[in-house]
Amino acid sequence: MMQHSSVWFNSEGLKVMLKVQKFSGSYQEIVSLADIYMRSYNNLSQNYKSEEEMALYTKGSFIKKLKGWAENQKAGKEPFIYVLYNNDKPCGIMRLNEIPASYRDINTKLEATEYEHGVLDNWVMTRYRKVQFVKEPNFTDNTLILNQIYMAPEAQKQGWGTYFMQQVIPELQKQGFEQFIVEYNDNNSNGKKFHEDVLCVQKIATTSDLDHITTDRNGKNNLCLSPVSIGISSFSKVLSNIAAKQQYFAAQGRGR
Repeated sequence: MMQHSSVWFNSEGLKVMLKVQKFSGSYQEIVSLADIYMRSYNNLSQNYKSEEEMALYTKGSFIKKLKGWAENQKAGKEPFIYVLYNNDKPCGIMRLNEIPASYRDINTKLEATEYEHGVLDNWVMTRYRKVQFVKEPNFTDNTLILNQIYMAPEAQKQGWGTYFMQQVIPELQKQGFEQFIVEYNDNNSNGKKFHEDVLCVQKIATTSDLDHITTDRNGKNNLCLSPVSIGISSFSKVLSNIAAKQQYFAAQGRGR
């Protein structure tokens, strides 16, 4: 089982022990991660999502989602879920998966169609999500999709997210994975900046997500659709970018 640990210092100069390990799926871990996931996600979403939609992002909804991941992991369907610990308390989570099967069969119109079916906000939902590629992608067996990476708000801007990626990415490279795709909401300026500036993604496609089905004050049902970009990058490119940023800030700290 993957486990890396390192002594680190927080913004107040206090020593902490950071540790990265695979998601255990225990109830205690799920409850802690649900709180982190909820607060981080809500911080990113509150500036562009409606009050009705934000009201659905409860801790219980994130517990349910994490329980689903744990069940899939136990069944061998979710092999790449990692957790960052700070002094034995979770402070971040990262989840990756194999790319959707439909992406491997791009037609001459550079389109793919994903069939989505399930229960969404107590509604039975079925739809076909169209993905429009802006250029022909090069998907191989060495490509993953980065589904989620979230850090607790108090753990951000301390370099811990960078440490997290520096531990997980080499593990994925050892297993033969070379590149990844990631989806990011076009309305989320902070998330878009992270994906493009830190993860070095290049946009290859556009699509939309059906996030929620809400009911407004007049009793009207609304479909909460979000415009989404899909980008591609390589794990080696991310590590090189992180190293360059660290070297730059180290030089700034030395007064050069």
